Amino acid sequence: MLSDMHNKYYARMLCRLHEQAHPGTSRRGFTLIEVLVAMTILMLLVLMISNMFSGASATANIGNDSAEVNTAGRAALNFMSAKLSQAIAGAAEPPSPSFASWDFKLTDGTNVSFYSVSDSIKSNRFYFDGTNLVYGCGTDIGVLIDNVVDAKFYAYGKYDDLKMAQGDPFNCHFTNNLPYCFDIGIKLISSSDKKKAAQLSGSSLESFLARNCHWFTTRVYFQARQGYKVKDQYDDRD
Repeated sequence: MLSDMHNKYYARMLCRLHEQAHPGTSRRGFTLIEVLVAMTILMLLVLMISNMFSGASATANIGNDSAEVNTAGRAALNFMSAKLSQAIAGAAEPPSPSFASWDFKLTDGTNVSFYSVSDSIKSNRFYFDGTNLVYGCGTDIGVLIDNVVDAKFYAYGKYDDLKMAQGDPFNCHFTNNLPYCFDIGIKLISSSDKKKAAQLSGSSLESFLARNCHWFTTRVYFQARQGYKVKDQYDDRD
């Protein structure tokens, strides 16, 4: 029989040969600390990627909201300008029981009514109801644009009034003439910001609206300032 020394020697040789034939079996497993560190790093990477996509999504939403407001505001101003540029004033020919003259009237800077020849001579009206800008043509009335925070209309009777800002441009009534020019201002907010604003009040609401509302303005000049036909001298600059 082999001695104990020889037995130990052969046992070590067998272990070494086994390790060389199967090197993977000699590696130890991961410790708990190593697993926790790896999980922490993985979670940080996932969080960073999530924040990156969240920021990109928020930026895209802001861009979409801005495009929505710009498109709606410009479309409303173009429509109003087109209707106002076709306004007429003077005695109705022939007179009608419902109206004897084609008047242009502005009340409180938020309600303008006039007669237009766009299709046939009909009464037209734009007014702000506190939330929407409403348009009426004859007996047809509908919302022109929603999400309106504020709207202001100004009418100047002649050039000197515009230059000196004289009179009350918020209220006027022209029977035989049209204003020299008419200013339109619309303050809009996006649909998503409107929902956020509904949850605010007081100074927080004012601050939020100041940051997220957009003003759209334009000015309309009336070439035919009197009657249905264009006059050669319609300007009061002299």
